[in-house]
Amino acid sequence: MKLLFVLGKGGVGKTTLSAAIAKKYARNFRTLVVSLDPAHNLGDVLEKKLSTKPKKIDENLYASEVDLDEAVKDYIGELQRTLKHVYRYLTVINLEKYFDVLKHYPGVEESALLETIRKLVKKEDYDVIIFDTPPTGLTIRILILIEMTLIWLRELIEIRKKILDRRRAIEKIQGEMCVVINGEKFDIPTSEEKDAVIKEMRQYQAEINDLVLKLRNKDISRFVAVLNPEQLSYLETKRIVESLRNINLELDCMILNKYVENEMSRKIVEEFSNLRIYTVPRLERVRGIEVLENIATFIGDI
Repeated sequence: MKLLFVLGKGGVGKTTLSAAIAKKYARNFRTLVVSLDPAHNLGDVLEKKLSTKPKKIDENLYASEVDLDEAVKDYIGELQRTLKHVYRYLTVINLEKYFDVLKHYPGVEESALLETIRKLVKKEDYDVIIFDTPPTGLTIRILILIEMTLIWLRELIEIRKKILDRRRAIEKIQGEMCVVINGEKFDIPTSEEKDAVIKEMRQYQAEINDLVLKLRNKDISRFVAVLNPEQLSYLETKRIVESLRNINLELDCMILNKYVENEMSRKIVEEFSNLRIYTVPRLERVRGIEVLENIATFIGDI
């Protein structure tokens, strides 16, 4: 599997280039291009109506637009089901009102999109997945969240182990630990082997760690910046490079879209001379499969 993340400032042509790269890969591989941007226009570029469920566009080419509200709803629903599984006695408590509040909590959109990425990568239904990312700020927060999740899980697992240690100490004095709610008895685990909570955390930790390893493996994951030969786009790209570096990721190449020979183009080529830079000229039409085939001819190996 190969994963490509197409990053850049809003309006520089990320979606068009993501679709063109996908069309190029689809010549030889089963390829999915998925838009994570809440302001979707992948369907417009492909001239197809898209939804969260991948849709076949052409031979070997599939596309989807992730509905953010739907992703958040699914994420919270999964949390609710997990909580009720690992804490069975919570089934007698009305949790719905707490989860209704959670959907408005800061960071829940990033968490939902992270889960979307994780599940797509885990399923391995495609040889190549190209992520048409949201504007830079949200994208970087998602990538940072992956790293932060591992840190949180390590800390939470240690806290949980201490809780189990104290339970065992109490169990030695008071005997078997349990709780009775509405006449039903629930055993309280005192060992890691019987504790559903720590098992759930360790499993999720392994899955997130696997995702991190894939993102850091240059044979699997590539980060591609799209920019225009103008000041704001250039400055945004510099922030992308720095932000990726801060989380131990690297930009693989750049696509200079709407290319013209000017001072900014020369500055970009000179400053990022350590990277491969592909140039795509300004085109009148940027929609439809045939147009994407033409755009793909300007892009080398990514």
